[in-house]
Amino acid sequence: MEFARPRKGPPAAKGYRDPRMEARLDNNLDAGSREPLFPLETQLESSVCGDPEWLAGVNWGEPRPGHPEGATILHIAEVLANVERHAAREVDRRALRLVAMIHDTFKYQVDPESPRVGENHHGMLARRFAERYVDDAAILDIIELHDEAFNAYSMGIRRGDWGEANARAARLIRRLGDNLALYETFFRCDDETGGKDHAALEWFLAFAEAHPAGS
Repeated sequence: MEFARPRKGPPAAKGYRDPRMEARLDNNLDAGSREPLFPLETQLESSVCGDPEWLAGVNWGEPRPGHPEGATILHIAEVLANVERHAAREVDRRALRLVAMIHDTFKYQVDPESPRVGENHHGMLARRFAERYVDDAAILDIIELHDEAFNAYSMGIRRGDWGEANARAARLIRRLGDNLALYETFFRCDDETGGKDHAALEWFLAFAEAHPAGS
C-alpha cells in the first residue's frame, strides 16, 4: 500500500479502493501526479493507516509556521524519511515509524474553544488512538510527549523563564527514563523538516547530556 500526494486543501479521505497493500488515496492526488509518499511495511501499519479517524487526520492542515507542507500526510512522509537516516537499530526504526505515522495526525480533533492541554492536546489524542493498536510504553509515551521538549524550550525563549524551562525538561527526562535516547531520535526526525530552525532540538540535547537523569 502506498500513499500519494494530497491536494493543498484538507478534504476528507474516502479510504482505500483496493484491500491489498497497493491502494492509493486517489481522491487526494493532484491532477497528473501519481508519486507515492511512503509504503506501509507491516500489517500493524496497514491497520493503523486504514482507520477512518487516521485517514481524516492525515488530510488535515494548511501551510502554516512550522508546517509549510500543509497536510499532515506530507509531514509524516518527511519524518519517515528522516527515520531511515537516524534509526540506529531495526527495532527502533519500527517503533519510530509508528510514532511518525500517528504523532501529529489528531490535531483535527483538538477543540479550539478549550485549552490545548491534557485530553485536548493533540499528543494525548494521538496516544489514545495508538492505545487501540499498541501497548508498547515507549511508543505511547513518545507519541504523547513528542512536543514536550519544544514546549520546555518555549518557556525560556518566549517567556524568558529558563528556570521553568529547565524544570520542565528535567521532568520529561525523568518520565522517559530508559526511552530518552529513542525520544531524542524522534525529536531529531521531527525537527529536520520544513520550517524549523533546530534551536529547540539543540537546547534539549545539550540539557539532556548535562542532566541525563533529569537532575
